[in-house]
Amino acid sequence: MSTADRPRFRVSADRQSASRRLRYVETSRPDDGSCTLCQLDEENPPALDENSAMSHNSAEDDAVFAENKLIEAIENQIAAGEPAAAQATLNKLTLVGYERSEAVRLMALILAHEIENMLADNRPFDGSGYETMLRALPELPEALGDADDEEDE
Repeated sequence: MSTADRPRFRVSADRQSASRRLRYVETSRPDDGSCTLCQLDEENPPALDENSAMSHNSAEDDAVFAENKLIEAIENQIAAGEPAAAQATLNKLTLVGYERSEAVRLMALILAHEIENMLADNRPFDGSGYETMLRALPELPEALGDADDEEDE
């Protein structure tokens, strides 16, 4: 077996003691210090097409992923009953005729808005402001209403 083909692990033992201890360390770094995973990445870069469709799909995938995580967060809030405004808002929206999935998406939009503001202003999450915006649904905050108007044009 060549040096490149041998498994990447080290064994050491103290041969002088009465009891034997064996230490096994598995690693992706061979003895010469190079990283096998890094070499594989360099040898097989991700394929890019001419039209950068991959970056476009990646942006769409990111948006879908973010939406799914926000919806999951809302579902977790409803299941946990914390904040109480989450369940109350869901009940109110379904009573006035919104489908449950659409109501949860509206609530996720509010959560995204609060997170965006939190990051932009470099401040902690405003739980009371978030609950106030939830309770105001189906009316959206002005910033979200303006964004929706621009999307419709």
